[in-house]
Amino acid sequence: MFINRGVEVQNFFITHLFAAIFLVSAIRAAPTVSDTLHKEIRWEEAAGEVDSFRFSGRFVDSVFREHDVPMLKEPLRILKKEIFCVPETLVYNVGWGPFNAGYVVITTIYDSTRNVVEIGAKALSNNFVSAFYRMRDYVISTLDPVGLYPLFFEQHLREGRKYRADEYLLFDHVGGKVHAQSKSKFETREAPPFTQDYLSVLYAIRANRTLTPGDTFSEPIFVHSKVHSMFFSVKASEKRTVTAGEFQCFLLVPRLVGEGRAFNKRDKLEIWFSDDKRRLPVMVKSKIKFGSIHAQLVWYNTNFCSAGPPKG
Repeated sequence: MFINRGVEVQNFFITHLFAAIFLVSAIRAAPTVSDTLHKEIRWEEAAGEVDSFRFSGRFVDSVFREHDVPMLKEPLRILKKEIFCVPETLVYNVGWGPFNAGYVVITTIYDSTRNVVEIGAKALSNNFVSAFYRMRDYVISTLDPVGLYPLFFEQHLREGRKYRADEYLLFDHVGGKVHAQSKSKFETREAPPFTQDYLSVLYAIRANRTLTPGDTFSEPIFVHSKVHSMFFSVKASEKRTVTAGEFQCFLLVPRLVGEGRAFNKRDKLEIWFSDDKRRLPVMVKSKIKFGSIHAQLVWYNTNFCSAGPPKG
């Protein structure tokens, strides 16, 4: 998907992931979701179906060795002195136009044995949509916990009756390269240090960005086999009510520029982040060629948040 699945499909999945987009185990106790809703969504069971898709640790280690990319003991930069908001589970209801299409489950954990943060995102079509086009997708971004840059990104797609893909990106920030393995080919591309994938960039924004209306900033992101600058603009703070509750939110509007860009004048993406230390992605709306996609937070667990991003 991140290499050759097309703009519309990628826009659909990026919308999910930014709604954290951005999905490793689902927490079953859900005080913020009614029993009726739980019976309807069945996200715990669906999420468990994709756990076996991920690459083994032995395979990931072999990829690093094959491309001579070292696992550094010290970070290349320090943006955070503590781990931000882990462990965490976020559940989103995703719709396409007037239809409920499925769910996204995003989890964040800290692996102390490897000293990395893992963000996993699972996109799950509901029973109705699965009757026509079943989706069980799982993407995982592994990143440095204080430098907030990705080390390894893996993508496992199970869509429709036949489409299967297991792909990865290996980030060499010292060598200035990204090694990309898609379903059909392998390629190595030049990339500046601290280039993000489309899931890790969400964590970097949440953990290390103050959001003030009128602000703009950019992050390099690897998408469509190239590095692009993703520009973000922060709009006015406003209240948003979703199934998980009412939140005061900042509106963030990303724009990916360059050849093969994912978002153009016709394709628009809007993300509402909670205006508090958690920076929860509360709601996402996206206009694409074939209609509109929207996602809203229906349940979350963020019991272990730190003091939040630095001020000033």
